[in-house]
Amino acid sequence: MPPDVTEEILLRLPISSLLRLRRVCKRWCDMISNPHFIKEHAYRSPKHLLLYLPKLDRSSVLHPKAFKPCNATIIDEKWSPLTWAASHMDPDDHLFASCDGLLCFYKALTYTLKITNPATGQCLQFLKPDGISLNDFHYLYSFGFHPTTGEYKLVHFLREPQRYKSGQPFHFDTIQVYTLGDDRWRNIKAPRPCCMVNLGVVNVDGAMYWLTEDEGTSCGMAVMSFDLREETFASIQLPPMDVKETAFCANPKIAYYITEIDEKVCIVTIPYQSHVPRWRRYNAELSGRMKIWALEIQVEHRWFLKYSIQSPLVPRYVPQPCFIHREKILLQDREGSVCYHGLRGEGVQIEQGEEVKLLHLGPYRFYETQSYFYKETLVPLSRYAAAAIARTPRLFAPPVASN
Repeated sequence: MPPDVTEEILLRLPISSLLRLRRVCKRWCDMISNPHFIKEHAYRSPKHLLLYLPKLDRSSVLHPKAFKPCNATIIDEKWSPLTWAASHMDPDDHLFASCDGLLCFYKALTYTLKITNPATGQCLQFLKPDGISLNDFHYLYSFGFHPTTGEYKLVHFLREPQRYKSGQPFHFDTIQVYTLGDDRWRNIKAPRPCCMVNLGVVNVDGAMYWLTEDEGTSCGMAVMSFDLREETFASIQLPPMDVKETAFCANPKIAYYITEIDEKVCIVTIPYQSHVPRWRRYNAELSGRMKIWALEIQVEHRWFLKYSIQSPLVPRYVPQPCFIHREKILLQDREGSVCYHGLRGEGVQIEQGEEVKLLHLGPYRFYETQSYFYKETLVPLSRYAAAAIARTPRLFAPPVASN
């Protein structure tokens, strides 16, 4: 069979099959391990939603033998739930990024960062920046990939110590960058000492985006981007936004979140009535009308209204940072049920009777559920093993359909 025909057939197979077929002969092994093949296979792989439930508590840490592994749920392209038996997750793991098929975890006990490839079972651990231990959290880290350079980079938002107890705990003046394969972290001065990374960080087309305070704008917020190739910052103004009083929310304020939809950076605005500071909010509770603005042209700061969603009468929450995929929105309730609702057109009214139930997660802290985009990849972590402090070639359990 001609090599190009063989390659075309192999490109259509799932990674679980390719890992077995590498053993057939040297020619197939070389073909499947070729960087061009890996890149093309990743391009064709469907994008899923990954639901992750942090279930860390003090008893799990003190008695790790009694810890039951967390389950991560994949919502596939047909919106069917598949549950991972996540044996690679330790009691102190917190997921903080999913990028190009790799998952990144913050390990609270060992003060290390763990990168895993669930499709191949490879796992590496890396040291955090020097001197970072106390007052450090998983949401102060992110992970990105630049498609041109092929480089993966970890980013740490270095908080200003004097801000910890000032009511402004997420301000920073430096970010620390680690390129996978390097031997050290590098400090890069930020243009302004302000950041709201707890409201989400997304990676789109080789750049990281997050919300930041900006007193020079009418809404007091802007988007900050960090180019992973040039390692430069840019500020993006938000579109004009207004919020109206409703029967459910008098004298409302606006809660802002950042997300990704159809590979575009998007800003979510939700009216709320609360005295809680912005930095203390968790997952968004739908109230009133949620608007989602998509960034069309970054240089011109041009946005367009992608969705205007009216919330139902019963409480619903959306996980962070990614909750809309294939024209459907992912929703949760306080009892642990997860469902979705179709988004047809710009204006949408969420009706309780039209929600489609996906699964029941059971009792847990519903307001801390995380949701990321994920696609399988053959990217080998072994090429970065020399710079890691530990590696685990442990195979993961394959996803199975949820009941």
